[in-house]
Amino acid sequence: MNAMENEPSSFRKPMRKYSVLVVDTGQSGAEEIVELVTRTGDYRAERARIESVITNPHAHAPDIVVLDLGSPTTSELEVLAEIRGHYGDVPVIIVSEALDDAQMRRLLKLKIHDWHRKPLGQADFHASLNSSIRNAKQLSTRVHAVISAMAGAGGTTVAISITDALARSLAKQKASVGLFDLDFSSGSCGMMLNLSTTLNLDSIITQPERIDHEFVSLIQQKHPHDFHLYSFKRRDFVTHLNGYELVLRLLDAVTMEHAHTVLDVPYYEVDWAQDVLSAVNTATIVCEMNIPSIKHALDLLKTIRALPGAPKQANVLINKCETGLFKRSRIPAAKLKELFGDTPYRLLPRDDSTFAEALDRGVVPGDVNGRSKFEREIARYVKDTMLTEKAAK
Repeated sequence: MNAMENEPSSFRKPMRKYSVLVVDTGQSGAEEIVELVTRTGDYRAERARIESVITNPHAHAPDIVVLDLGSPTTSELEVLAEIRGHYGDVPVIIVSEALDDAQMRRLLKLKIHDWHRKPLGQADFHASLNSSIRNAKQLSTRVHAVISAMAGAGGTTVAISITDALARSLAKQKASVGLFDLDFSSGSCGMMLNLSTTLNLDSIITQPERIDHEFVSLIQQKHPHDFHLYSFKRRDFVTHLNGYELVLRLLDAVTMEHAHTVLDVPYYEVDWAQDVLSAVNTATIVCEMNIPSIKHALDLLKTIRALPGAPKQANVLINKCETGLFKRSRIPAAKLKELFGDTPYRLLPRDDSTFAEALDRGVVPGDVNGRSKFEREIARYVKDTMLTEKAAK
C-alpha cells in the first residue's frame, strides 16, 4: 500500500487567508467593513488610514482594497486614482452612498472591480470578495478538463498522469498543481492513488455556502509528487438538488488555490458539465482506437465547441494504442486526419503491465516506469498544450 496511508495529514498546510486592505477615509463605515471581512473564513482585514496608504503604500501587500467613500467628491476620486496607481491590478471595491451618473462614470474609468451602496450586506459583500480574487487570478491560473469519450477509455489514468507531469515540470517554479476528481459516483482518482478523504461531507450537501478555503484544506490530500488531490465517493452529489451549486462552489474554491488544476470529468451527463467545460483553458478528450469511441469523441468535440466561452484548446488523445515496428493501426492515419480535421490528436501507447502494477501499488504510472513511451508522450503533450501561452484563454 502507499506510504501516504500512514501519514494522511502530515502534508496538510493551512490555506492562507487573502488580505483585504480596508482604507479608512474618515467615514464611519470602515469599522463595519472590517467586521464583515472578519466574519468570513477566507479573508483577513488590515485597516489603514488613507494618509498612510498614500505616503507609504508598500507597507501593505493586499489582495483586495476596499474604500468607504461616503458620497465621493472630486478630491476623493483623485485620491482613489492615486491608490489605484500604487496597487496596479489589485481589485478595488468601493462602498458609498447612492451615486449619480457622472460619479459612476468616473469610478468606471478608474477600473474598480465592484461598487456597493450602503447599507452593506454580508452575502453580497462576501460574493464580491470572492469574485475579486477570481478575476485577479484568472490570468495566472489554468484549468484543464480531461474527459473520457466513453466508459473504459482511460480518462482517469490520463488525468492522473497529466497532473503528475505538470507537477514535475513546475517543481522548480514551486507552482501549485491540483487534481479534482469530479466523478463523485466512484471517486476513482482517490481509489487509484490510495488517497481518498474520510471527511463527513453531509453538512455541505445541504449548505453549499459553507464551502470556503478552510473547507478545501480539509478535503485535500497531498501526494508525494507534490500535487494536491480532491477526490471522494459520494453518489448523492450527482443527483442531489444542490448538486449544481455544490460542484461550482467547490470548483471556485479549489481552482483559486492552484496555478494549474486538472479536472477528471465523468463521461456521463451531469447538469453542471457544460458550465464547467465553458470555463476551462484546455479540454482533453480521451478515446480508444475504435469507431464507436471515436464517434463519441467527435460528438463531445461538437458539444464543447458549441458552448459559450468554449476552451480555445480542445485536443484528443487516442489511448491504448498498440505500438511496434510490425504493428499496424486498424484505422489509418489518413482516416484519423479526415475524421478529426483541424483538432489536434495524439496516440498514447498501450502499457497494460505498467498500469496494472500502478493500480495495485496505489501509485502514479510514472513510479512504475517513468521512461515508458506512455509517460514520454504525456510529458510532451503537457509541455506543448498546457505549459504554453496557447493555454491561456
